Amino acid sequence: MVYMHATRRAILEYLRQHPGATVNDMARALSMTPANVRHHLAILKAQGLVEAVQPHFRYGHGRPPKHYRLTDAAQPMYLEPLTRALLDYLLEEGPQALDEVARRMCASFPTPLRGNLRERVQQALTILQGWHYAPRWEAHHEGPRILFSQCPFGALARDYPVLCQLDAKLLSLMLGTQVEHDGRPVHEPPCVFRVQPQAA
Repeated sequence: MVYMHATRRAILEYLRQHPGATVNDMARALSMTPANVRHHLAILKAQGLVEAVQPHFRYGHGRPPKHYRLTDAAQPMYLEPLTRALLDYLLEEGPQALDEVARRMCASFPTPLRGNLRERVQQALTILQGWHYAPRWEAHHEGPRILFSQCPFGALARDYPVLCQLDAKLLSLMLGTQVEHDGRPVHEPPCVFRVQPQAA
């Protein structure tokens, strides 16, 4: 994610420390109204960062309150200090290190992917969806465009624009053709990657 509302960050941090909290728990701890908490939780749920669990037991009459927890997609946010240290080390190693990282990230599937370019694009989007991107593609007269409306590296990309290069290298390996980032600032999503139709 590139942006995160301060209140939603506070909710995520509270759930990290108190998994299974209810709306009333969060409202009391964060000095918010339950209605306000529900509003922000709805946004976080839509972003795939929190999930609600309905207990099977009951508190007397009525439906028991839902309990909330972080999804797997939210967990990498708390790896940021380690990620920054690894990126600093990677940059010291030189540009060839980025190629090696991309190659290793693609080690569990054939590169390039199988089929014609359209089929390879569809397979790549499926893989990237599993990596918590929010990818889609658009047809263009110069070749396909791949767009990321969400990026798992978004919180770091301003300080480490090399991550946009890593995304382009990943796509190039998957598709077997040259892919370039369009160069727009990372704070102006979506990220757009131009796919060259000819083989790399």
